[in-house]
Amino acid sequence: MAKLKKESKQPKHILYNLFHSSSSSKGLTKEEAKKPKDLKNFFPFITRNFNMLFALNIFAILGNFPLLFALYAFTGAANVSSTSAASVLFAPLYGAVKIDGMTPLRAAFYGIHGVQAAVSLPTQTTKVLYLLSLLVIFTFGIVNLATIYVMRNIVKGDPISFVSDIVYVVKKNWKQGMLFGIFDLVFSIVAAYDFIFFFVAKGQSFIFGALFGAMIVITCAWIMMRYYMYIMLVTFDLSVFKIIKNAFIFMFLGFKRDIVALLGMLCLLVLEYVLIFYALPVAVILPVLILISVFNFIGVYAAYPAIKKVMIDPYYVSDDVGAKTREEAEAEPEEEEEEPIFIDRG
Repeated sequence: MAKLKKESKQPKHILYNLFHSSSSSKGLTKEEAKKPKDLKNFFPFITRNFNMLFALNIFAILGNFPLLFALYAFTGAANVSSTSAASVLFAPLYGAVKIDGMTPLRAAFYGIHGVQAAVSLPTQTTKVLYLLSLLVIFTFGIVNLATIYVMRNIVKGDPISFVSDIVYVVKKNWKQGMLFGIFDLVFSIVAAYDFIFFFVAKGQSFIFGALFGAMIVITCAWIMMRYYMYIMLVTFDLSVFKIIKNAFIFMFLGFKRDIVALLGMLCLLVLEYVLIFYALPVAVILPVLILISVFNFIGVYAAYPAIKKVMIDPYYVSDDVGAKTREEAEAEPEEEEEEPIFIDRG
């Protein structure tokens, strides 16, 4: 039978205790923890943990700070301003004038197509900023595993200590988290690029239309699998390959919950899209304050019950261990066992 590892978090330091009152959660009572993690209880649950989700959202943005370099470069603040002809016909017209001279007809066209417009041109600084933003491949997985770990504990009903929980899980899993984050980011970028490409080209032929349909399925499957992956990453000692394989299986086991979660995320995306046109300041501030965390929390809330049912609960109630609670099982003295299939990280 698989052996579960107990967590031994580091004692809190003085600076943490200074901010402890505003960055912690007492967790759920026994009665609250017994409530099913269904759609009915989702809204009271997320409302209760709104402050923690806000803190995690800020952490996700600051943790992926290399993206701020790309955002700054994208604004054009590091570019140089110049002027250029607005019409694409200006270049051949200019060449004709240089070769064959100016005529009254060419002068008329020159006045129309020679109108100048302001342009913003990238500089070396702009290119350096974009290159610095690529450092996000090293931060993406680490930030994700930290935020998913805290959200998993919220769903479990465990007490939350924001700073110490993040330090603990990053210190313990940063290598595998970074490796998995690189794979996650590369796959997500490629999937997003293919999705957009085939969306634009779907009307050109039946094959492109079929490939666009395939990309819809692949993208939805990847979104549903990601949350199982990160939960298993912070919960069990498994290889990256086994995490991906298990996530694929869990996607089918928890398909109903996954679909509802996916629809919830889609509704939030539609809301954000509408706000861009009717309330742009709100559309800009929402991802910064809470939207990223809400997306992640929806995924964790949908995925964790299936993992708990299939991989965690059988350890505590089995023929070998007997019908025991988790607290009773952990209180027993440890015995020598065979090499475990997985090890619970808490």
